[in-house]
Amino acid sequence: MKAVKTIPIPVSKPRKPKEDPHYAAAVERAKETARRLVEAGIIDARGRRIRKDVPADMRHGSDHDFGG
Repeated sequence: MKAVKTIPIPVSKPRKPKEDPHYAAAVERAKETARRLVEAGIIDARGRRIRKDVPADMRHGSDHDFGG
């Protein structure tokens, strides 16, 4: 059996990532969207959804009354 000829693989230099030109605009759009959601009462200041599908006495942090 004959030996297989190998091909040398060139070593590449580590490349510095390029700056994304759209990143700053995307961050601003995300901040604007979050601000509008807070103003609309859909999320709170920490980004958690405000539930409106349960009565007020059953929401998190309220005194739960099970009526029993």
